[in-house]
Amino acid sequence: MIFGDMGNMMKMARDMQKKLKEVKKDLEKATYEISSDGITVKVSGDMEIREIKGNQGKSGDDIKNAVNKALKTAKDDASKKMKGVTGGLGLPGMF
Repeated sequence: MIFGDMGNMMKMARDMQKKLKEVKKDLEKATYEISSDGITVKVSGDMEIREIKGNQGKSGDDIKNAVNKALKTAKDDASKKMKGVTGGLGLPGMF
């Protein structure tokens, strides 16, 4: 009986791995846009900055805050999607 359970667990692990790869691909394609204090930031779901637009004269802090808000939005969505696959398990190396 133990080997049957082990085989089922291995299948579940492979299925989860496949779903995680699909979510990762989706996140790479996703774009999150945030506007804050006259600055618009676009980031991808895999936390890459795609674009920053803003009025000249904005401070470094304004830009940093806008980028951080955009990255937090992307990270929160990625975590939500990963939890849907992992059932809430905290897996190392995941967003």
